[in-house]
Amino acid sequence: MRGNTIKISLFGCLVLLVTTLSAQGSRCSDIQPFCAGNGEFVFPNSNRQVSDVVAGESGPDYGCVEFPRYPSWFYLQIENSGDLEFLISQSENENGTGAALDVDFVVWGPFNASDDYCSDEALSEENHIDCSYSDEAVEIASIKNAKQGEIYVFLITNYSELPGYINLQQTNNDVNAGSTDCTVLNGVLGGDKMVCGEDEFILNAETPDATGYQWFILDENQGDFVEIPGEINSELKVTANGDYRVLIEIPEEKTAIEDKVAVFFYEKPLIAIPAEPIFVCEQDSTVDLTQKQTELMSLNPDVLGIFQIQYFETENDVANGINIEDPTAYIVNNDETIYARIVNLNSGCTSDIAEIQLDFRSFPQVFLQETYQICVDAYGLFEDELVLGQDLGKSYKYAWYNDGKLVSQEYDLYLFEESADPVYTLVCTEEFTGCEISYSTTIEYLSAPNSVKIDILKGDFQDNWNVEVITASTIGHSSEYEYSLDGGTFTDNSVFHNIPRGLHEITVREAGGCGRVFVEQFTVIGYDFFFTPNGDGYNDEWQVTQNPDYKVLKIRIFDRNGIFLKELNPEGEGWDGMINGKLLPADDYWFNLEYVNFKTSSRHNFSSHFSLRK
Repeated sequence: MRGNTIKISLFGCLVLLVTTLSAQGSRCSDIQPFCAGNGEFVFPNSNRQVSDVVAGESGPDYGCVEFPRYPSWFYLQIENSGDLEFLISQSENENGTGAALDVDFVVWGPFNASDDYCSDEALSEENHIDCSYSDEAVEIASIKNAKQGEIYVFLITNYSELPGYINLQQTNNDVNAGSTDCTVLNGVLGGDKMVCGEDEFILNAETPDATGYQWFILDENQGDFVEIPGEINSELKVTANGDYRVLIEIPEEKTAIEDKVAVFFYEKPLIAIPAEPIFVCEQDSTVDLTQKQTELMSLNPDVLGIFQIQYFETENDVANGINIEDPTAYIVNNDETIYARIVNLNSGCTSDIAEIQLDFRSFPQVFLQETYQICVDAYGLFEDELVLGQDLGKSYKYAWYNDGKLVSQEYDLYLFEESADPVYTLVCTEEFTGCEISYSTTIEYLSAPNSVKIDILKGDFQDNWNVEVITASTIGHSSEYEYSLDGGTFTDNSVFHNIPRGLHEITVREAGGCGRVFVEQFTVIGYDFFFTPNGDGYNDEWQVTQNPDYKVLKIRIFDRNGIFLKELNPEGEGWDGMINGKLLPADDYWFNLEYVNFKTSSRHNFSSHFSLRK
């Protein structure tokens, strides 16, 4: 029976406020009161890091909750009659962000204030009001037709067992809704006291019209409260952990007012100021803030799971409890200041704030073109040396790579000859941060053609022959060539049209002026591409024509198999297709002729083919 005893209060009434707590009742005997008000009721959950109460105690009927994992017990008292609906949610972070965690609940009631509502009889199936055992992180609890003064018991469980925060708020606030009574929270001594970093704490039980005070402390050996001699004032200076009780005498009251409170002294976590900033390399999009964790924690005892570091973007975020969700992958674009504090998960005590400087390391721009065009000779040697790179200063190291091999560790790279791999990569490293950046360039090798070939394409004897210039370049070179016919304008077109018979000259050069210029002479010999020896007076004979630039000396005819057929007189009328008085069949025939170039007095051979048609 609880009678008129004022309940021990850990929490404050929330009216348009958000309150964060650091401990809660894991057993019904430690049950804590709450009121919903018009705001949110936020508190750390019970989890495997901070509680040794893994499952709900035996005795109560938990209804639909088959496994009440890491329980938290609360009760509320009805202020105004009506229906009440509560949203219960659980998440990783205090502000509702992060991973959603499975939460379950049971509600029992109604009870009177004088009832022992933690008894097995009270927490029975007959007194079930609402229950949920779903795998959701958000639940709705309802109390229908609640009456003024009634008390209801809530059990909220953390099935995930992971650290997080529970948010409980009343969602129906219309004029017909019921409401909770916040006076149950306002005990004389207030909630349990978590004293951080102080040697003493003053308990104040000052009550109007009181005529006397008696203070007691729980003697764990006796299992009962014993009076503290000489303490008869409204205030008590406390210097040690313990459970304290006060009796307050008021003449108008038939019984003394009693209140109890637990006081816990904790060392305030200490946080070390990082000696150096976190260097953020330009090429990285994120940085791991936790790399300073060991240094930040270094002033505290090495107790696994007791301390947690929270990281914040701004000082306002610190004040509002909005911590960085994923400190292992924080996005950085410039120099920044990050704020960190250490939290003792057992006590809720926090350290001072430490600043972590983020030093964004941007590299000087290295002037390295995407490509370089270099003229090489027939042996792959550069006409002029190529120098790549520039000096960024003594704080940088350099490494040049080609074909996967380290070729230099100087800032500048001198190149003199062609490489099988045209790609060169420079890796710059800032020595004291280890930040790296790489640049690559491709060498385009240019050269004069290896050879030039002139192909004379078919035409007729009316000065409309075509000439194609075929150039061969070194494999891997990206040269482009220009062509000039008989000293005319250079063009990138390698085919010339309407070339007359006679001696001509082709000039070939690399478009950028690389290497030597090729000059090739050629002769266009006039001959019939076909003839029709049918006696109709048109194309009856096959002929090779003379020209002032050259003189044909000898003409020999062959069949397609290379068998010699006939030698013609260059000064004669031509060939009528007859051999030994017999007309040869329609087919392709080959000829070879010898001619002399009048300009050079040199002799040349020319071969091609023609067709006999019927």
